Amino acid sequence: MSTPDDVAKEVIDQAAADKAAADEAAADQVAADQAAAEKAEADKATADKAAADQAAADKIAADKAASDKALADLTAERDTFKTERDALTGERDAQTGERDTLKTERDTLKTERDALKAEVDRLEKLTGKAARPPAAGGGGDKKLTADAWLAEQLKK
Repeated sequence: MSTPDDVAKEVIDQAAADKAAADEAAADQVAADQAAAEKAEADKATADKAAADQAAADKIAADKAASDKALADLTAERDTFKTERDALTGERDAQTGERDTLKTERDTLKTERDALKAEVDRLEKLTGKAARPPAAGGGGDKKLTADAWLAEQLKK
């Protein structure tokens, strides 16, 4: 049989074992609570990082959209200026062509004038006097056209 000391020792050992189990359970609970807190903290950090990454991605997307719009606006403005420039260039070229045509006409008229002056000089040498066409106040009392006057002068 067991002696009262053995029973007491057994009860003390059992109580110590129960206390050790309770202490171990409490330590396990503290460790589990700490692990849960660390996991929650890690999850929060991950969520914060994901939110920061998403905000950065949204900002990059907004900046890209803004730069794309600015580029599109500048491209449209450039194309408008090119169209205006091309229109002005066409207008300038047309005016240059018109100017050249007028210069050619002027040169033709100068050549005709010089030829008529040469003919007047030749006639003056032939007649010995200055012959003035009707348009210049000459031609006498007759009202002759320039062609008729010239024909009459050539007959002399």
